[in-house]
Amino acid sequence: MITRDTSSVAAFLSPLIGWRGLLLILGLILAWYALRGMPWGEAWGRLTAISPGGLLILLGLNMAILPLMAARWWQLLQALGAPVALSTVCAYRFAGNAVNYLTPGPHFGGEPLLVYLLRQRQGIPLPAAATSVALDRMLELWASIVVLCLSLIMLSHTGSGPFSRKWALPLAVTLVTAVASLLAALRMGKRPLSRLFSWFMGSCGMAHGATTGFAGRLLETLQQGEALTESLLHRLRRPFLLANLYSLGQWLGVLAECWLMAALLGHSLSFLQLLSVVIAARLAFLTPLPAGLGVLESALPWVTAALGLGSVLGFSLCLLIRVRDILFSLGGLGLTMKYLTCPGRASTVAKNVE
Repeated sequence: MITRDTSSVAAFLSPLIGWRGLLLILGLILAWYALRGMPWGEAWGRLTAISPGGLLILLGLNMAILPLMAARWWQLLQALGAPVALSTVCAYRFAGNAVNYLTPGPHFGGEPLLVYLLRQRQGIPLPAAATSVALDRMLELWASIVVLCLSLIMLSHTGSGPFSRKWALPLAVTLVTAVASLLAALRMGKRPLSRLFSWFMGSCGMAHGATTGFAGRLLETLQQGEALTESLLHRLRRPFLLANLYSLGQWLGVLAECWLMAALLGHSLSFLQLLSVVIAARLAFLTPLPAGLGVLESALPWVTAALGLGSVLGFSLCLLIRVRDILFSLGGLGLTMKYLTCPGRASTVAKNVE
């Protein structure tokens, strides 16, 4: 039975693994192209000029943002009747972020780990665990799209950023419409995710596995999760409002962190300049390349140069972001290995949910 399940999982994931390798190669090529001719000496000088006190403040701000990042998921778990301590949710999110950073896009990669941790360590039923993770990611994506689109519209109409009106407004309308359509479809019980999964199975030539084995269980979990989501959207509006408020707090933390980074590098950004830099960085991480590799290195120097701040600032910000992300990812991967090699007991509270 174990061998059968392992082979079915490997068969299902093999197309994704191949694409991941191609995306990684593409990202490395883009990064090499972007980093050619960059003033490494000047950028390194700016980084080493940051005082230890400034680094401690930056580290403290990042640690303060982590509970804001986890609070939305924590709220959703409570709404689903599967309460987990906020400190535990923060630790799980920290581990999941490390996996996300090393896989394509910021919204794919660590989610199976989060579901596994809720199921194995907290004893939460699979549909509730999967639904909480999917809703958290969907609301995070929704908040990101709304903030990015509003920022693009503001910058394009004020002429304060390097973003053109020709594509900023159409992009904003398209993204908001897509996510709003997904929420509306889930609220009306249309089951878009399970239908998309069935289509994906068919396009990969695995239609026969859509009702059996690992793929069948995943499809059943998606359908149960969509049913729970529909129920929550109809009955529990207050948790969704609180979840979106947590998303707003997370975005305020991101803006504060970017401003602090630029200040430590010797530039105090105005609000509109800050929006331009943050939009460029977040759009880079929304690309399907692992950690936005190559895109971030191209986008930040281009934006800061277009703002009249010089490309060195953008390159220095990129290096600082990469160092921060690598350090946090190493810590998260260590925590992940601990969770995977030292299984914990399911909590008594979570067991009562079953």
